[in-house]
Amino acid sequence: MPNRSDAEQFERLYTRLWAALHRPDDPDLTQHEREVLHHVPATGGIDLTGLARHLALPKSTASVLAKDLAARGFLTRRRDPADERRLQLVLTAEGRRRVEADHVLEPDRLAAAMASLTHGERATLLTGLARLVAHAEHGR
Repeated sequence: MPNRSDAEQFERLYTRLWAALHRPDDPDLTQHEREVLHHVPATGGIDLTGLARHLALPKSTASVLAKDLAARGFLTRRRDPADERRLQLVLTAEGRRRVEADHVLEPDRLAAAMASLTHGERATLLTGLARLVAHAEHGR
């Protein structure tokens, strides 16, 4: 049965893995801007207040990010037809393209790290990680 030290060890290892493989900001998109784009559905949109709440950002900060992303052609901002007090954010074709091409981790560095493992180690890692994610998502 896993114990607290297993969770603590996982957290330490996850933090090290993230530090080793995370992708830095693009020259033209900050991490916050990328997060905003990734949280706007590919079809439809999301209201600014909900997005700010979800990302734990002040609404004013989310608004500034959305305005800047809209000015650069990644988003459109429009009033919600059901409630004109609400501002909807919708990805443009360029915004969708950037989200689809974006990676959280450095793909080449991740591929090299995975290639350094044996086939059995990769299979065990991926199977275990998939099971952990399933349990985490379903609260088991």
